[in-house]
Amino acid sequence: MGNRKRIFQSLQTAMLLLLISLTGGSGLMTIYGADTEEELLIPEKKEEGILVPSSDQQDQDNTHNIWKESGLAGECHDAVPQAEQNRTEGWIAWDESWEYASYSAIHTGMAYLYRAPASRGIVVAVNAGHGTAGGTEAQTLCHPDQSPKVTGGSTGEGAIYAMAVSNGTTLLDGTPESQVTLSLARLLKDRLLQEGFDVLMIRNSDDVQLDNIARTVLANQVADCHLSLHYDSTETDKGFFFISVPNVESYLGMEPVASHYQQHMALGNALLSGAISQGIMLYGDGTLPIDLTQTSYSTIPSVDVEVGDRASDYSPQTQGRIADAIVTGVKQYFGVG
Repeated sequence: MGNRKRIFQSLQTAMLLLLISLTGGSGLMTIYGADTEEELLIPEKKEEGILVPSSDQQDQDNTHNIWKESGLAGECHDAVPQAEQNRTEGWIAWDESWEYASYSAIHTGMAYLYRAPASRGIVVAVNAGHGTAGGTEAQTLCHPDQSPKVTGGSTGEGAIYAMAVSNGTTLLDGTPESQVTLSLARLLKDRLLQEGFDVLMIRNSDDVQLDNIARTVLANQVADCHLSLHYDSTETDKGFFFISVPNVESYLGMEPVASHYQQHMALGNALLSGAISQGIMLYGDGTLPIDLTQTSYSTIPSVDVEVGDRASDYSPQTQGRIADAIVTGVKQYFGVG
């Protein structure tokens, strides 16, 4: 320990150690001495997004403190430091400086960034819809420019504000939509990692304290595309579709929609091709135009995917086929084999 203490006497050496840590890619699970991602969070602190380092990691803490005190690191987080957030596996903390961050009402939770063993360098944000306690009690602006919604949906046409996160529907057997989207998200995560895609897992458990805007902003900052998974509230097993961008002049002219709606549509159409390749039934032409909060704040290709409805089968076999279809669509969109 004497040699290690002397190492930390030099800021220059501390900076070198940080670079070694970055290139090693060990991530927070090594830094905080955890065997699993769940061990990184104290359960009673989970909603506050507080990380607690293990007691035998004082040297890493010293490195972090020296780097912070040097004035070279900018703002430091208890999770992955901002300078490392786009390349290090681990928990991603909220940053108020992010574009559109001030529009979020609920953002004390964190997302987890997984790195594929043979990474392509493409990050897919997987967002299991719903699952935010208290989400129906808070409201957020439907659009960043405070204009009214141009279509109906979970919130009616003409509304200025929407629930921060709705509870979602309940499948006919009584299972909450949030549980079914989470099981699908976990399958999709595993398949994407197998195919070399890194995954930003927006929700890893039954609850995450991130509203719809926060989820979108996190995806904007870390990922290359954003997939939000849902089951529709109808009861006809209607099939697979995505929420397309409404062809309304005022909406298409609003930023960030104006700069990105063609990307959203291209990603959605690629997912439809993936569904067809897996023999999955589409609802109509596979699109339904709705003015969504997600689309209204997205600065990366972003799609709400409705994979079924209240009457749909959600067995592991069926969800596996859906996950395979989505992966096929993602590969098509990014032009990778």
